[in-house]
Amino acid sequence: MITFADIESAYTRLKPVVHKTPLLSSRTFNRDNVNEVYFKAENFQRVGAFKFRGAYNKLSSLTAEEKNRGVIAHSSGNHAQGVALASKLFGIRATVVMPHNSVPNKVEATKGYGAEVLFCEDSTDAREVATNELIKKHGYVLIHPYNDEQLIAGQGTLVVEIFNEMKELDYLFVPVGGGGLISGCAIAAKNLFPNVRVIGVETEGANDAFQSFRQGRIVKLQKATTIADGMRTLSVGKLNFEIIRNYVDDIITIRDEDIFPTMKFFLERMKIVVEPTGAVAPAAVRLNEKKISGKKICAVISGGNVDPAVLKQLL
Repeated sequence: MITFADIESAYTRLKPVVHKTPLLSSRTFNRDNVNEVYFKAENFQRVGAFKFRGAYNKLSSLTAEEKNRGVIAHSSGNHAQGVALASKLFGIRATVVMPHNSVPNKVEATKGYGAEVLFCEDSTDAREVATNELIKKHGYVLIHPYNDEQLIAGQGTLVVEIFNEMKELDYLFVPVGGGGLISGCAIAAKNLFPNVRVIGVETEGANDAFQSFRQGRIVKLQKATTIADGMRTLSVGKLNFEIIRNYVDDIITIRDEDIFPTMKFFLERMKIVVEPTGAVAPAAVRLNEKKISGKKICAVISGGNVDPAVLKQLL
């Protein structure tokens, strides 16, 4: 189990290379929500998503021998870009396995950072099988998208940035895919904000963490159906689930149709572009099904790499 000290070390390591992303707020949103709400805008992070934090921290921990072997990752997009850019900065050869139906601009960005992209079928299992075959053949080092201690520590650094700007926080809402982001965020939040409640958010069509949290065991979906492509993992990682059980207060779900109104609000009222997965936690705050009132809330916008076709549909 990683500790807050690991996140503090990662914060020091990442500070010179990551973007210190802003905390944004909207008077209109706060008026309608009857809370003081802030959005941690990781859509302004390098590669357009929080994933760069964990990828860079993980690669920084590799030995010279491991770096010489090259790295491999599997991802639908944002982790792919994070690994590709971090590898470029370290001068490491990177290979990324992506589903054949990945968002085109995420594929092109991954290639643009210098990684070799190979395609597979659209399932977590297919990604893992293809990745493991390449590891056996070439000896690559796996940079897992969520089930890794160094990666989790890197993701948690965004909460340290939140703490540097606001010393009090009642609720932290975090999107849940494989569990890497909420794992790091929950450990950091519970150490920095003693009374905070950490709430994970998924979509109903990808509710494996929601089910796992309530059943006390990892539940694996047969299929994840959601517009939030960052949530199409079929189950959370083993390490992630243990952290979630120890540090997360609740996991809730929203519907896919709740995402577009939040994306539209960000675009029209706050002038920022947010991808569907990035809008999931803010959408849960907007819906406020927990009937929270008069509290300080922060919701993580995990990324802004929206598919142009989805953006067109939104408009």
